[in-house]
Amino acid sequence: MNPKTIAKEYRNICKLLHRRRLVEAISLLRGMVKQSNKEFLNETLDELLDTYKNILKHSFSAVRDPEREKVYHYLVRSLLELADELQEILLANDGTLITCQIKKSLMRSSRMERGDAAHVIESMTFDRELSGILKGVKLSGEEPHGSREEALIRVFNTIWLSDRYAEIEIELLQAVCDSETLPWHDKALVVSSLTLSLLRYFDVNKFDILFRFIEKREAFVWERAMVGIFMGFLKYNNRFYLYPALEKQTLALKEFPDIEQNIEAILIQFTKAKETDKVKKKWEEEILPEMVRMRPKIEEKLDLNSITQDDFSEEKNPDWETVFEDVPDLLNKLQEFTEMQMEGMDVFISAFSQLKGFPFFQQISNWFVPFYIENQYIEPIIKDPASNVDLTPLAEKLESTYFMCNSDKYSFCLNLGMVPEQQKTMMMTMLNAEMKSISELEKDEALINSFAMSKSIYTQYFQDLYRFFKLHPWRSEFDDIFAMKLDLYETSFVKHLVSDKKTIRNIAEFYFDKKFYPDALKIFLAIIQEDTSNIELFEKIAFCYEKTGAFSHAYDYYQRADLIESDRLWIVKKLAFCCKALNRWDEAYKHYRHASKLSPDDLQIQASIGQCLIHLERYEEALDVYFKLEVLLPENHKIRRPLAWCSFIIGKFDTAKDYLERLLSDDPGNKYDLMNLGHVCWCMNQPDEALSLYLKSADKWTRFEEFEASFNEDRKHLMRHKVIQVDMDLMLDYIRLSQ
Repeated sequence: MNPKTIAKEYRNICKLLHRRRLVEAISLLRGMVKQSNKEFLNETLDELLDTYKNILKHSFSAVRDPEREKVYHYLVRSLLELADELQEILLANDGTLITCQIKKSLMRSSRMERGDAAHVIESMTFDRELSGILKGVKLSGEEPHGSREEALIRVFNTIWLSDRYAEIEIELLQAVCDSETLPWHDKALVVSSLTLSLLRYFDVNKFDILFRFIEKREAFVWERAMVGIFMGFLKYNNRFYLYPALEKQTLALKEFPDIEQNIEAILIQFTKAKETDKVKKKWEEEILPEMVRMRPKIEEKLDLNSITQDDFSEEKNPDWETVFEDVPDLLNKLQEFTEMQMEGMDVFISAFSQLKGFPFFQQISNWFVPFYIENQYIEPIIKDPASNVDLTPLAEKLESTYFMCNSDKYSFCLNLGMVPEQQKTMMMTMLNAEMKSISELEKDEALINSFAMSKSIYTQYFQDLYRFFKLHPWRSEFDDIFAMKLDLYETSFVKHLVSDKKTIRNIAEFYFDKKFYPDALKIFLAIIQEDTSNIELFEKIAFCYEKTGAFSHAYDYYQRADLIESDRLWIVKKLAFCCKALNRWDEAYKHYRHASKLSPDDLQIQASIGQCLIHLERYEEALDVYFKLEVLLPENHKIRRPLAWCSFIIGKFDTAKDYLERLLSDDPGNKYDLMNLGHVCWCMNQPDEALSLYLKSADKWTRFEEFEASFNEDRKHLMRHKVIQVDMDLMLDYIRLSQ
């Protein structure tokens, strides 16, 4: 089995277990056991199957077992953990993944030393200081081997690539967590390795240690641990109920200062970091093309939606308040500087993506090491005795600023080391000025926002994680947490900790503002259960439904908003728009007539009324509407198109011809105008001219079948003016032969 097949089989088993289809899951697990050559695991499966049979047997007996749910949870938990183990065994047996090769090498070197715990820890210590700490947990404190950075790499890899933590790993991590003298950046790196390890392989001990780091509340470390917990629960949310200890630890965080605001900040920063606006992509690639496909060709033919420039489908209610409108201008400036970076279109990721090829980034750990100027990789660049340029002031500013993530800071410094001295001096002058202004912004923000530092750490850390999952050469071997389909608000971790109504509303408003409409919709629907008189909630729910293509639901909620307060122009126009999307043109017309009474001078409404009348085949009325628009908008040549069409339909051929010829003088290659003028000429008994125009039109289509489909849609109108079906068939064949 190759890695893709193994992963697919594993995911299938997990889905079956979560759907309570245990018999099927056990059957697939037996297949994985066979592939793994670990036949002894069948004994474990047999025991678990016997347990399940007992559960089933007693479930339908007269006596109810009070322990049934607990035993069932134990069973599902055990089967999931067995699936985890089997996947890892099969991946190791396959051996094609680079991470598996590193893991195998690490295990081989560790096995040689496992007989003596002191030597194992010794090989993973940072320095004498940690060796002393490890003595406190009854482990050796002898002189470590190799440099500090080499030891850090070994610790990182050991923590990252250990599946289930044994006592030795747990003791090491606890010692690191509890140390009062170990540098924060070393602890932060350990937390990152722990997070990656959890995302790679589930182990409840990893959650325990992350909670422990949070409880210690060491600055720059607990924030990373909080992100690690958050991401772990995102990935394993459906296992939450199986581990009561996790729920207990999560609830204990309610006592953590400002926990709800921190969770809100993490949710927002994670959402900003996501690479793709999935909702927009879905709209552009799925919903909109389907609407176009279902809509009659008359829309494209006459270009009715662009008669006026106002695209009401994109218009939010101008009366809606901005939730964060009380944020000072200073924060807005800082947000403006980083907004593109924090949303999926990352300006810095574009600039620095080509600078991740330095040897520094060949070590996984270096993608997560916090920036500090004593790091052996950049210290020679900063304090190069052969250079006349002292980079220390710049490095110190980089170290303290939050406007750039750690990974990019290292990229910048490593690249700076390759720049000629003259250019280096010029860059230093420019960057020092820029860094000074950024530092001022950060200082001022810290004064007015007590969460500024934590938010900045979350931002930086998500950027570091984002770069790793998006840019690392081995990224295909990792489950990209940013690419997973996740229901953020419904995560048990979040639901257990966030209950403040204002915080919940803020999260919904943020999703709404960033166009994550499905996520916003779920929260708005929950909120409205307790606030059924809030017209803005009904409007925003309707707007979310509209943006996800559920126009029928959108119409229902716009109606509910209209019941709360009728005759609001924006709502009436939205009701009409939804009816148009649903091809309910009669209702759309009624709503637009209502809107016209509320705003008689709105020309976009008048154009929409004309559009409805054309779809309702009330052509003479439509003609009157467009004549009025032509008078009011004489420079808008697009109005000529529906004027020409309506004139043709009601038999005013001279008028229709005049409009079409004027349109073609501006746009000689318009395939629809050429076809329509061909229709007019044919109905005016000018078949030769009609044929010439049809041939020109057919040349403009990608395929003749498209021309034919559009022509056939107009047959009923040609028949109205005495063109017979046989002649139409002959005309099409003539044109087909000429292609």
